[in-house]
Amino acid sequence: MAAIAVANEPATASATPGVSDPARSRIDYMLHCQGCHGPDGSGTRDGVVPKLEDQLAKFLTVPGGREFLVQVPGSANAALPADRLAAVLNWMVLTFDSSNVPADFSAYSADEVAKFRSTPLSDVSKVRAELIKMIEASNTGSR
Repeated sequence: MAAIAVANEPATASATPGVSDPARSRIDYMLHCQGCHGPDGSGTRDGVVPKLEDQLAKFLTVPGGREFLVQVPGSANAALPADRLAAVLNWMVLTFDSSNVPADFSAYSADEVAKFRSTPLSDVSKVRAELIKMIEASNTGSR
């Protein structure tokens, strides 16, 4: 299973802004995220656990999406300090969805993650649905 994640991993730390140790971030993904999202970020067939591949970075293109990725329960409640959660989020965005990373992407920081984590989501499904509508609308508008 780990081979799949490694195959998708950016080649060097310099290729992954905000990730000083890509191997550590990959391990953090394996321990804290892979159980639900799968080793390749494909989620579940029924869509209950969203796929990350070719989807994750799209959230960074709409208002509230950046915060959402930190505030979803799996991120917000992960047993990781803010700096390591920031690194694993940066790693995930660039590993699973590098083709959709906005040109103006700035890496998550520990301070930003700590701030977003302090504001939990009350209705994750509703917020996610609203963000997806915005993503779809922006994709339609750019065609």
